[in-house]
Amino acid sequence: MLGMNSKLSIVAPVYNEAEGVRVFIDAVVKSVSVLGLTWELVLVNDGSSDDTLEIIEEMGNELPELRWVNLSRNFGHQAAVTAAIDHALGDAVVVMDADMQDPPSVIPDLVKSWQAGNEVVFARRKQRAEKGLRRLGFECFHKFFKYVIDFPIPAHIGIFTLLDRVAVDHIKQLPERNRFLPGLYSWVGFQRDFVEYSRDGRSHGVPKQELKHLFKYAVDGVLSFSYKPIRLLGGIGLLTASSAFAAALFFAARRLMGYEVAFTGFTTIVTLICMLGGAILVAISLVGEYVARIYDQVKGRPVYIVREISRIEPD
Repeated sequence: MLGMNSKLSIVAPVYNEAEGVRVFIDAVVKSVSVLGLTWELVLVNDGSSDDTLEIIEEMGNELPELRWVNLSRNFGHQAAVTAAIDHALGDAVVVMDADMQDPPSVIPDLVKSWQAGNEVVFARRKQRAEKGLRRLGFECFHKFFKYVIDFPIPAHIGIFTLLDRVAVDHIKQLPERNRFLPGLYSWVGFQRDFVEYSRDGRSHGVPKQELKHLFKYAVDGVLSFSYKPIRLLGGIGLLTASSAFAAALFFAARRLMGYEVAFTGFTTIVTLICMLGGAILVAISLVGEYVARIYDQVKGRPVYIVREISRIEPD
């Protein structure tokens, strides 16, 4: 909680952000310099192949509050965010993306809510800049996610959140590898609040997360916080078995009453077999996803590997 010598950490993952990382750092400095708090900015380089790290190092030579963590390869967005949270030293940690879609100008509002005693302050999107199929996909995911999850996770939130140190310490203890951090923010509990903002477009370049990465993100969110998909399969199986049993009784009764029971329609039979076969394959695939996550967890591999860090404390 807030104290006399409170320190604020702003952390963000970066991946091939050479075009826009200067803009982001300058915007953060502008937003936090008016708060009157000691602060640091921690950037995690998630295996960038451009000059992102070199630019961060250059700016770090002139900005003592800037620290960086360089991962050994690209581990993915959620792993890089996890690394950023792990290396934050502040009493409060603002987690955000570095592409300017999460505007640093919102940071003072998050801090104000924290100073009022809230321990998890979500930045909630009231509108977003994405258009077309990408936006439709996000909207569909949030509606579906709200229906299937087993405990309430606020809609229209992402990683952009302020976490008090007590929340950070508990999140760092969570061992799971396939992470959906907005869900973990909610799962740990604590007193929470919301700050609404408009999500801007990227300041430079194009989104780095491809469709396959967003799909995995959605699957991780659903499977990490819901058993409903597997329960739904059980319900479908029970319904199918019950229907088959009822049909068998019906035809047996007709046979006993002397009615001819003729099974005709080769096309219908083949279609039903294909439908049932497809449903079985989907069920096996879903069960396999749960099993694969157990296997990932049992292997005990780290979520990320650090190649190098700039320094432990700003000079």
